[in-house]
Amino acid sequence: MMMMQSAATCSSSSFSRRRAFFMKVYDDNKRQRQRRDANVASSSNATTASSSESSSSSDVDVVAEDQQQQQQKSVAREIEFMVEMRCGKCVEKVERSVLSLPGVIQVSASLGTNTVRVLATSSVKTVEEKIASTGYKTRLIGQGNVELFNERLAERLGMDLRTLRQSLAAVAEFKGEAYQHKSCKGVVRFVQVNEETATFEADVLGLEKGKKYKLRVRMYGDTTRGVESCGEVYTTTKENEKQEEILGELCAVQAMEDGSIKASLQLPKTFFVWDIIGRALCIEEVVVGNEEEEDKGLRVAAVLARSAGVGENLKKVCQCDGTVIWESSPDDFTPQIVAEKDSKGGGSPLFEKGKVSVKRM
Repeated sequence: MMMMQSAATCSSSSFSRRRAFFMKVYDDNKRQRQRRDANVASSSNATTASSSESSSSSDVDVVAEDQQQQQQKSVAREIEFMVEMRCGKCVEKVERSVLSLPGVIQVSASLGTNTVRVLATSSVKTVEEKIASTGYKTRLIGQGNVELFNERLAERLGMDLRTLRQSLAAVAEFKGEAYQHKSCKGVVRFVQVNEETATFEADVLGLEKGKKYKLRVRMYGDTTRGVESCGEVYTTTKENEKQEEILGELCAVQAMEDGSIKASLQLPKTFFVWDIIGRALCIEEVVVGNEEEEDKGLRVAAVLARSAGVGENLKKVCQCDGTVIWESSPDDFTPQIVAEKDSKGGGSPLFEKGKVSVKRM
């Protein structure tokens, strides 16, 4: 009995230290943001709506040379991976390797759950590739520290706590021609780090070297006709004001030598991840010329779906077919158009001509 009490006390103490650590990070990020806002306010006493609109795209232009500076300005957030570790030496090797990355603040690996939690400003892909370089299979399973979000905030937003904590991260996936994404393949991720801070990062391949592309959140998640059916750029009405604020203009990115675009930005205080779930993330080529030619460049759209928070997705085996999580890949499921059924064959109404079926290849 005493041993059980001792273990419970130890566990409680560990939880308290961990919570205190993340609250300190939260406070530090908040102070940094307040100082930055104060500097911006003092250096620019008045800006007109037109000048704000014209400068917004240039302020968020991203080119390859700026990646290191972006990472230094990024806010630390928690990310979680499932990693195929088999012993204590595996745990030590992974922790040591990830800690060597610039931007990594803390690493905690668990052999019991085969998970690695990382607090970092580094991109998800950078951390994932570092883990993979140690020789272990890995998959991202969660982003965002749910412990920072409480009942009070949920009540204020008009939702229950469980729904709020399931809405702290979002992802849009581009999977090439099979999904009507043309040559685009990659992901764009959003994370609500805390109540005042949201971040996003993009890593997409298959674009044309040297061309510029705009990343936008649009109002609707209807991608049946691509960008055309996704509506206007996402806007919201400021609190206690009638004026609308355009939040969907994320950034303009120039494709690098290999045809990839990469971006990592901290979003405005009024941008909340739970407000964009179900909308669409669009990648739109910037075409130089008159307005009639704007639709001629590459324009693709993907729905922004919920992504699990840290500690909320610990399953190792897919219940559909028993596939182990680190043995699966984003290419496992591909859409196929079901062929027209013979008129005498009958069959399920789900398998009608032109319906899309998704199957494991």
